[in-house]
Amino acid sequence: MSRIRNTSFYKDKRWVSRRLKMLKADGYECQNCKRFYKTKEAKVVHHIYFYEDYPMLGLLKWNLVSLCNECHNRMHDRINDRATKLGIEWQEKRAEEFELYFKNK
Repeated sequence: MSRIRNTSFYKDKRWVSRRLKMLKADGYECQNCKRFYKTKEAKVVHHIYFYEDYPMLGLLKWNLVSLCNECHNRMHDRINDRATKLGIEWQEKRAEEFELYFKNK
């Protein structure tokens, strides 16, 4: 699969709006830290299935999660641009929604 690098997406008003709504809905709390009963401010909205691989999922709520910077960096292997073990764990949590999306297309 070829990866799409579209930095203009992150400036689009639809993304800006969705990002703010996600952060607000999650109470500006990192959802990964919250799993471990920690409270940390979320500043990033992460695409569970990476936008570069699945741009059509870019605005879908089930594919987004609010994270602190530290947890966001733990989702990506920045060297080979792939999901880490933690990133794959979150993808497995959303596998049913992922499969349903493509089954209905």
